[in-house]
Amino acid sequence: MEILAVPGINNTAATFDGLRRHMPAGHSVITTDCPAIDDIDGIAHALLAGAPERFVVLGHSFGGYVALAMLAAAPERIAGVVLVNSNDWADTETVAATRREKAARAEQGEYAELAAAASARAYHPDNAGRADLLAERAAGLENYGPERFAAHMRACAARPDRSELLKAAGRPVLVISGDHDVVIPTERQTQMAQRLGAEQTIIATAGHMLPAEQPEALAKALSEWIDTSLTDEKGH
Repeated sequence: MEILAVPGINNTAATFDGLRRHMPAGHSVITTDCPAIDDIDGIAHALLAGAPERFVVLGHSFGGYVALAMLAAAPERIAGVVLVNSNDWADTETVAATRREKAARAEQGEYAELAAAASARAYHPDNAGRADLLAERAAGLENYGPERFAAHMRACAARPDRSELLKAAGRPVLVISGDHDVVIPTERQTQMAQRLGAEQTIIATAGHMLPAEQPEALAKALSEWIDTSLTDEKGH
């Protein structure tokens, strides 16, 4: 089964390097970068153009919003949906306004300051000082840049509520959460999983940057779910 992994804001495809290394044989992880488009559906269509004919889509944080847009645009191509540190609801107007303000600030030269503030909240306290994570984050921020940040912030602010989409689509859903996510609180992710009737895995010693913090645990949860929940898809 092919898995398309979509990264979050301030992240690139390299965020999933650890996941790719730890996935067992028979599971192919394709990684991608999100283009600097200020519309979630526009990003989804751009990624679908290069995606496999049928695949599991895994979205981390902002990548989860893109994953849901891909499901809305091409449900026949999506075998299952995995939301990692993500959600299916729209921003409140207050949150949306804050995102638009941050987009403008990034374009005015404040991207490094904004990215540093986001990084400070992204990790589990036990992982915040890890040299490998700091190096990965620094490289990711350099490759991501202010143009994409501004576009993706505006895309987040304007995205629609898709809380009914997963139920209507009838696809298997897995919610994977860090046990210490303060960006999208773990408790709210659990409530979402319960509302959807979705399976959830909570990974220990992980914050919002779970794919980088605990790639081996992520690979285990993902591969086991595919093996048990997508048995009818093995022929694809």
